[in-house]
Amino acid sequence: MLITSVFDTSDALYDAARALFQTVAQTTTDTLAATLIPGGKTPVPLFESIAKQVFPIASCFRIGYTDERLVPDNDPENNFALSKDMLTALGIGNKQTLRVYTSLPLQAAADQYDREWRVFLDMGGNIPLAFLGLGTDGHTCSLFSPEQVQACPPNQFAVAAPQQNGPDRVTVSPALLARVQHAVILVTGQEKAAVVDAMTNTPHTVTAGIALAQCPRVSLWYAPQP
Repeated sequence: MLITSVFDTSDALYDAARALFQTVAQTTTDTLAATLIPGGKTPVPLFESIAKQVFPIASCFRIGYTDERLVPDNDPENNFALSKDMLTALGIGNKQTLRVYTSLPLQAAADQYDREWRVFLDMGGNIPLAFLGLGTDGHTCSLFSPEQVQACPPNQFAVAAPQQNGPDRVTVSPALLARVQHAVILVTGQEKAAVVDAMTNTPHTVTAGIALAQCPRVSLWYAPQP
């Protein structure tokens, strides 16, 4: 079931997201737990807010990524790079991140990321929270069409997402999204009003809705105004 919440401003949305992130990061004390974060422009204000107002986190807390472009770590399109200042401010090192190694060929990078999640889950890890983005075309992560979603093997947690235009990508799969206890889709801007309406009323017609169909709890947080 998807619940949509509308925020008066994007600042209010990011404040709520930061508070939720902090709660999960600080209450994860008994077992391995990961929060997934997205790439692109939408989460950048969240990362900046957290970096400016740091807080202690549990040692068993981990950060994972919804997807990654196969570009160098210092490329502005690299999702890991976008979050690096936040990770540094929080004291999150390499051992506390699950990420795609973009120096590998596409399929090898996808296989490596799939193994990281498999090991994490085999060790009893759980995923209490995922922040996701939503494109105007209805995509989330790097899952761009219903056909791509349906083609994902049910026993793989990360898959290759080759692109005709732009860099190839690695994305988490619907199988991993199904393990997320609470997925929060962050959406800002009036230009996304139509896809927000579709996700709210007919999620089965939207790629993101199809990809998240097995996730037990999905929230859509929308700020139409800056």
